Amino acid sequence: MLIPIIEKALNLLFNFLECAIFLEVILSWIAPGKGNKLTDLLHVFTGPFMNPAKKIQEKFIPNLAIDFSPIFALLIIDIVRRVIFMLVYMFV
Repeated sequence: MLIPIIEKALNLLFNFLECAIFLEVILSWIAPGKGNKLTDLLHVFTGPFMNPAKKIQEKFIPNLAIDFSPIFALLIIDIVRRVIFMLVYMFV
């Protein structure tokens, strides 16, 4: 009975992170370079995934005009999701 609750809670968390990345991307198109409280709050949640993604992009594709870091961040979130679910099902 505990597994469905944990699964739903984790899915909710990961869906929130994915939506936060999409919202940050859209806000960067609407108001690029302008910081406000909403974007600062989004950076708090998306930063742990976006910052490594930006480093990956700079390492493999330096000085690219298009920012692919949200795509890399979504891939990182997907990998983390799969690992966590594998661990949850392994130990419960």
